[in-house]
Amino acid sequence: MCITDLGIKQTGVITSVNATDPHVQRLMTMGFVEGAVVTHLSTAGKSYEFKIMDSVIAFSKEQAQHFTVEPVLIGGGRWN
Repeated sequence: MCITDLGIKQTGVITSVNATDPHVQRLMTMGFVEGAVVTHLSTAGKSYEFKIMDSVIAFSKEQAQHFTVEPVLIGGGRWN
């Protein structure tokens, strides 16, 4: 699923990145790479805010669409 499909406060693991966009390559240097755990914090218009490691980073939907994630299953068998 696209990283933009994560619900607010939902966590996912990045499974693939389409790194053709230079802005996406910059996000990759900030940790948005395969295997990274991200949490969707908020959406405002066409901007998305994510927590990754100990940082909060916002970027456009256009950039976000280059990231595929798998939602994280938390204890008790429910999706986070």
